[in-house]
Amino acid sequence: MKKTTPVLALVLILSAVVPASALSYDNNEFQRKSRAYTELAAKAYDEGDYDAAVEYARQAEDNASLSSAFIEKMLVRADTQTVLFRAHTRLTWAREKKAEKYFPDVFDSASRSIAAGDDYFTAENFAEAKKAAESALDSLSVVREIIPLPATWKVKLWLSTRDCLWNIAANPAVYGNPLLWEELYKANREALKQPANPNLVMPGMEVVIPSLFGEYREGAYDPKIKYEPLSSQIRK
Repeated sequence: MKKTTPVLALVLILSAVVPASALSYDNNEFQRKSRAYTELAAKAYDEGDYDAAVEYARQAEDNASLSSAFIEKMLVRADTQTVLFRAHTRLTWAREKKAEKYFPDVFDSASRSIAAGDDYFTAENFAEAKKAAESALDSLSVVREIIPLPATWKVKLWLSTRDCLWNIAANPAVYGNPLLWEELYKANREALKQPANPNLVMPGMEVVIPSLFGEYREGAYDPKIKYEPLSSQIRK
């Protein structure tokens, strides 16, 4: 039999310059070469050139194997691309829901995971790219549309609302814990009529509600709004 030089390296070089978008998974460069070599093997066999027929058959088999590997890779690539697209879409939705304010740690973590996933995808490390995208989706699963907790509280008459630092701190939209009244006192002491007396909170006073647990606060307390309790918004 005639000894020939393997052409696998040449095939790989040729396939690298063919745009993936121009190929279907089952009609790729390797599959076409496999069919061509199969036809050459049959022709050589009919002509009695059995050495050439064997060599062509070997190259047809090699390219068929390369085609199978290529198809598998493209299927994994497509699956990873789908998961990455979902992660990007979810991140865009989270940004629209102001997750950067309400869930900053989660948003930052997901953003980093997606950026890493994009880099892995570019490097054709599809396993790590998919893992990063799935991690981002898992992080973003806690993001939801919420109403920001109040940043201030306007004191009303005691007889109608029983407004005092103790009761304000007890409100679920503030701290949900009356024992944290001292945090309100420290933040508003200089605004009190008698700074040394935390019990003297005058009607009309705007009590500033400092963020204690990293929660985002905005605007004045509105009794008509149904706020999510602070306990549900504290970042773990």
